[in-house]
This record gives sequence, structure tokens and C-alpha cells, in this order.
Amino acid sequence: MGIIHLIVYLSTAAVAVLSVLQAGQQILPWIAGIAVYVLAAVLMAVSCVCLYQDLRNNVINKIIISIKKNPLGERFLDDHAFRTILTTLPTFLINVAYTIYNGVIGIMNQSVWFITMAVYYSLLGIMRYRAVSTGRKISRLEDKELIRKKELSVIKTDGILLLVLNLALSGVVLLTIAQDTAKRYSEIMVISIAAYTFYKIIMAVVNMIKVRKTKSPILITIRNIGTADALVSLLTLQATMLASFQNESSLDRNQMNAITGLAVCILIAILGISMIRYAFVQEKES
Repeated sequence: MGIIHLIVYLSTAAVAVLSVLQAGQQILPWIAGIAVYVLAAVLMAVSCVCLYQDLRNNVINKIIISIKKNPLGERFLDDHAFRTILTTLPTFLINVAYTIYNGVIGIMNQSVWFITMAVYYSLLGIMRYRAVSTGRKISRLEDKELIRKKELSVIKTDGILLLVLNLALSGVVLLTIAQDTAKRYSEIMVISIAAYTFYKIIMAVVNMIKVRKTKSPILITIRNIGTADALVSLLTLQATMLASFQNESSLDRNQMNAITGLAVCILIAILGISMIRYAFVQEKES
């Protein structure tokens, strides 16, 4: 660990303590407090990068060498397609847990929004599982033509399902705006939703970068499902925050939800259409 990293860690700790004091005691003016929060976020991000570098140099490289001694471990590290399919299973389990979470919240609070989101996430989870299951099955096949046919079938079907789900999502957004069905929730609940939403967004961006150059329909399908998942979570987070902190905000809640909802629906529609188009183009070329 270099002196620069040490300074970053100490500065992060100091600013974090100051931000906690500011949040609890309001020891600084409002503008200065905002500056402290922003600085704390920036230093936290820089600290994470420094910590990763330190761990990679001292620990992770040794772990990677040990894993590569095993044939399965070497394939996991070197084969991006195999790694994506394998690591999607925990994501699917989290998806199931989040679906149940939304369903319970929706039933307890009689919220049409959260109940519909639970249904939406469950169907996304089924689509994700179908893609992963097909990926595992075709990994054992040797007939390249059959493999390609199954892959294109998955991306085409999931693209169509994504468009159908998007129509349902559009209806829910309109219903929420027309009937003002969004309700207020506790800060802990909002924070938990925000944390998982940011995790999904980060993973969606990472997968988008990694899969950009690949020509695997299975990986493209998994990436697009993850992106749609993150977009819907972002819309849910906004609706929840605007409803929960409406007394502290001068924003027009319905207008914001309408704008974001429209943008999310358009982006998901583009994802679904691109998947269907990709399948037809590849089938025509074959």
C-alpha cells in the first residue's frame, strides 16, 4: 500500500465522519453540507478503486493462480460465456428474492405498483432462467447448426416476451399517474430499494461493455434482460422516492414519473425489437 493510498483512506474516513455529523447535527451550512456529501461519495469511490488495486496486488493474483490450477476454475476465468452463464444463477436467485420482496410490500400496502412489479420481475426471472438453461444445454452439444438454432430461438422468444411485458409496464405507469397509486414507504425500505437498484445498474453497465463485441445470442439475451431489469428498478426507485419524500420536494411527481416511465418503456422496446431483429437477420444469413 503506497503513501497515496494511505492518504486516500484517511481522507475518506475523516470526510465520512464529518458527513455523519452533518447528517445528525447539521454543524455546517446547507451548501457546505452538500459539498461534504459529494466529497464523501467521491472519496469513497476512489477508496474502492485503491482497495481493489491493493487487494489485487497482494491477494487476488494469488487466488487467481490457485484457481487456474483447476481445469474448471481455469475455464471459469478464461471463458467469458461460461462465466456469464454460471454467474447468472445467483442473479436469478436474487431476482426471485426481490420478486417476493416486491410482492410482500405490494400486498401489505395494497400497492398495485409493487404487485405488478413483482409479476414483472418474476417473468424477467423466468426469461433469464430460460436463457441460462439453454446455454448450459447447448454447451454439451457438438452440432453447431443445432446450437445456433437454439440460441436464435431463445433471443427471438425473449425479445417478443420483452415487448409484451413492456406493454403491461406502460399500462401500469399510466395507471399510477392517473390514479396516483404510489404510496409512501419508510426510509429503510427506500434505502434498501436504492442499494439494490444501483447494484443492478452497475452490473448492467459492466455486462453491456463485456458483451458488446460478442456474437453469442445467449449472452446478448442475458445482457438485455439485465438491462431491462435495471431500467424498471430505476423507475420503481424514482416512484418510491417521490412518493416517500413528496413533502420535501417541489417536483411534480406525476410529471417526473411520466417522463421517466416513457423513457424506460421506449428503451425496453428498443431492446426487445433489437433482439427480434438480430434473430431474423442471423436466420436469414444462415
